[in-house]
Amino acid sequence: MNVIKKFGLPVLIASTTALTLQSFPIEKVDAAQVVSKAATPTLKTVKINASTTAKVTDIQMMYGSNEKTVYYTVAIYNGSNQDLDFGDYWVELYSKSGSKFTSKLDANDAKDTKIPAKTTKEFHFSAKVNYGLTINNIKIKFLKWDFSQPDYIRSLGEVSIPSNYSNVVPSATGKVVKIGGKQMSSMLAKSEFAVIGGQVEGSLTYRVTNYSNQAIALNNINFYIKRSGGTMNKLNVDLGGEQQLLSGAAKELQLYGTLPINKIDPNMQLIVTVTDEETKTEMPLATYAITPVGQQWVYTPVNKERAITIDGTKVNSKLRDAFVSTTGTTQQVSMYMSFANKGKQAVSLPNYSYLLMTADGTLYPQVTTTTNAATSTELLPGLLAEKYLQFNVPSSAKMSGLRLVVRQTSEENKKGFVKGLYNVPTTQNQQNVRTVRYNSKQGLFNITVERGERLPWGTQDIINSIITISNTEGGMKSLPNLKATVMLNGYQVDEKDIQLIKTDNIISLDSNQSTNYILSAKVPYTFKSSALTIQLSEVTDSAAGAQSSIGQFNISSTSLTPPAIGLTESIRIAGVGRAATLKLVNRAIYEKKDSKMAYVEFEYNNDEKRIADLANLQVFFQTKDGNYTQGTFVNVKSKASAGRNSLVQAYVVLPSNTDTSELKVLVGEGITGNTFTPADGTADGFVNAKSYTLPMTNMTAPVTFQNMALNPYRINIKNWSTYQTDSHEYKFEFTYDLSRLYNYEYLAGGHKLVIQLVDGSKEYEKAFELETGTDAWKLGEGIKTSVTFSDEPLWGLLFRDFTVNIYDEYQGHRKLMASQKLSATTTNQ
Repeated sequence: MNVIKKFGLPVLIASTTALTLQSFPIEKVDAAQVVSKAATPTLKTVKINASTTAKVTDIQMMYGSNEKTVYYTVAIYNGSNQDLDFGDYWVELYSKSGSKFTSKLDANDAKDTKIPAKTTKEFHFSAKVNYGLTINNIKIKFLKWDFSQPDYIRSLGEVSIPSNYSNVVPSATGKVVKIGGKQMSSMLAKSEFAVIGGQVEGSLTYRVTNYSNQAIALNNINFYIKRSGGTMNKLNVDLGGEQQLLSGAAKELQLYGTLPINKIDPNMQLIVTVTDEETKTEMPLATYAITPVGQQWVYTPVNKERAITIDGTKVNSKLRDAFVSTTGTTQQVSMYMSFANKGKQAVSLPNYSYLLMTADGTLYPQVTTTTNAATSTELLPGLLAEKYLQFNVPSSAKMSGLRLVVRQTSEENKKGFVKGLYNVPTTQNQQNVRTVRYNSKQGLFNITVERGERLPWGTQDIINSIITISNTEGGMKSLPNLKATVMLNGYQVDEKDIQLIKTDNIISLDSNQSTNYILSAKVPYTFKSSALTIQLSEVTDSAAGAQSSIGQFNISSTSLTPPAIGLTESIRIAGVGRAATLKLVNRAIYEKKDSKMAYVEFEYNNDEKRIADLANLQVFFQTKDGNYTQGTFVNVKSKASAGRNSLVQAYVVLPSNTDTSELKVLVGEGITGNTFTPADGTADGFVNAKSYTLPMTNMTAPVTFQNMALNPYRINIKNWSTYQTDSHEYKFEFTYDLSRLYNYEYLAGGHKLVIQLVDGSKEYEKAFELETGTDAWKLGEGIKTSVTFSDEPLWGLLFRDFTVNIYDEYQGHRKLMASQKLSATTTNQ
């Protein structure tokens, strides 16, 4: 054989033998990779007459259950000036020990044995031999029919196959084969094997180039793996949709299959045959050495791409970002797989089967959901598409050494064949995962679950999560149409109890912009859960119900507690057109006979640059025993000016014996359906709650009527004088100063100032409104006014001491502002 270099690759020139298909057992398989070998020596040439030579150019073997068949090709060169009839000659195959095996000439060759002058013609023979015979133990004799000889034959010479001869194509070496007289270079470019599910599976890349001027039918080529001992296993072939190899064209054929063994055989070979379209006989073309790729390279390394072909188009695949979460006895492993079309036309991503393999070889199928079941994904040139994969494995399974097996299946081949093998990235605890990268048709987004919260609401609890979507790449992108599924310890929340709220009224994001969504779900307040699981997907076709998974996020129950803030910290309301700040400025307990009221005051500032509605706020109060009671938040129902503050209140009425020493107050933004509650609307839930811890113990009231504060007012009462206007009627005159400490745009209002006279066991009082209303006190200094009380027991008040109390009254409950003991002969100068 002559070795030449062509197109940068060594090409081993040889011809092939065409023979009738022999009976041998065939099983389906996959192949591996090429082995380096020493160059094969050239076989001896035999002179069969003065100007004609014969040469054995190729020897192949096929293996049956108890026998072998040798296929060999003899090239005859007719150097004379006239035709030669090879029918006058014959060949015989022997073992070197002398055993003779009958050779048969191929039926097509037998039709024409004439060899024109000055040409070479090939004749193909086959011979069944015993199973133990090897190529290096063969010799081929050349004979001429000669009736002058005793046995009518004359020996012309023989070719003995030397011990260093091999018919196996070495590693990384090409071989030119002939198919119907058409030349095709071939090379086994790569072979990969792995033990999957207790059996060896392989993937081969067979590279071919058509050197002839006619197309070659690729669907007539067959591929087998010969294992140690001679068992043949047939391979599946992925032709990439094209059955013909055009003149001058090159192509890579993908070969796949499964071997019924559980260890990789180091002595495998690839045998390639072709089926004659007319006679339906199978002819061996070549035998290739297989050296499996090292196991460290069979599985695509983490963060590396693996090239696959889809309908003849190159597609780069890659596995990224694996996560694990544990619920009870099950671990859920999830990951992303990307596909990048490197071709010039769109292709459809097949519905591959995805299997997760643990280090001990156990296989777990992909969890089928509505978002990954039998939906076709179009891969556009130059763009990236991703699949979100989920697998359930026992909690006892080790998370180290995980691998992903991707199979391509069909109706005819349910098991399918391996399309790709990947090392799974180191799994991250899903509890700690907050951000995933998601590729939509619009491009790449970062999607982050910022935090979660569990809040009270009547007989239910509200579970909320803040979701941020960021455009991390250049260019404006439409926002994905999100859909969410919520699970609590395996319990799936009813879809009607889930709201997804956009905090900003936008439909797209520019480069480096972000926006928030709020996911809100309701569950019975008695439902206990150790973790919140959120499954996000993009609705890609609402009419067809098509969805694309984005990712899964787990939040532990310990992370659902609303954030606590200090008394001097502010709550910031975020969102386009909604920016505002809420600051705690006052807290107190108001009381009446059978109940008490916890009361909180806030300054509420519009942080927008124009007038805007202030967000509708909701409030809950939690007592020391852990019980929640919904309070009333007095919202501003008119638009607030930019940069202006308003004074708002929140309160709750509690039983008079309630311990309020460790009261907690939850304040959040009201929601109604899938949107924020309007300023004057009615909420059916709330989100973004913050928690204050408010010690609510009132201080001892001062004994002076100076500098009394009833926000936003400062009040002074002085020059108190007492007059008896009738036997049982007394008039109390005084002056007051009423000023504003702060100039708020809006006051929630509702407060009254109550002056109470206490004479022994008798109490007399009068309430005044401030600034507006009937008999309301006006802003100013030194304003004279009076209050009159009439009652028979008051007789003689001029001759005894009495007490005057000043109260702040709100919603029928009071807080003592000041208390002073007076007499008719004294005033409170």
